[in-house]
Amino acid sequence: MEPKYSVPNHCFDYANNAQALVPTIEDISCELQLQVIGDCVPLNFRINQNEYQKNVKIFKDKDWFRPFQPKEGITNDRESVLINGLEGDEPTSVTGLSHVEAKLGYMPGEIEFKYPTNAYKEFTCMHPIFEYFDMGRIFFIRLNAGGFYPWHRDHFCLQRKTFRLIAFLGNNNDQLHWTINDAPFNALRNTVYYIDTRKAHRLNASQHKCDMVVMNVKKDWLNVNRILSHLKY
Repeated sequence: MEPKYSVPNHCFDYANNAQALVPTIEDISCELQLQVIGDCVPLNFRINQNEYQKNVKIFKDKDWFRPFQPKEGITNDRESVLINGLEGDEPTSVTGLSHVEAKLGYMPGEIEFKYPTNAYKEFTCMHPIFEYFDMGRIFFIRLNAGGFYPWHRDHFCLQRKTFRLIAFLGNNNDQLHWTINDAPFNALRNTVYYIDTRKAHRLNASQHKCDMVVMNVKKDWLNVNRILSHLKY
């Protein structure tokens, strides 16, 4: 049985693990190149609006939506469908890392979530992006009115193993309010972005059905250069 709640937030002891966190030359090269292009960078992949709507209707018809990373005592209207997970996962398996930790007793690395669930084949509007990059954990996330992410960072270190691409789907992007690195960010609809989630960021929705796809891409020099090959401008 899946756990009802995620584990509470807890801090990693960076000071006592400093030696293990020394970055490689490739880490430094990748991070410098990603820093050059910016914090919120649109790519030129095209996502068909009608195809996206048909795909998500399948998710709904198959009853694949589940609450995303619920925390005890906190109301937060977020729903998700797991696209790439651990071996044996289903679209309805727990999606957030702290929820996975509650289930397994430890937190796997992002790149371990490399096995497509049944939702993968149905999400045809995203296949060109999924198949171009080396992907780890992927999930579809829907924020409804009042759904939010508080201030947080997804990575702290140059030695991070993955970076984030986020696709903003549908017509409700103007009702999805992002702040990253103390600056507001408004996404183009049906557009994939590289987002530097090492920077502190938060978001909230003021309308139902604010849809995104969160993709964790293996950080290496090839995948970084794949981004450069698809910059929108």
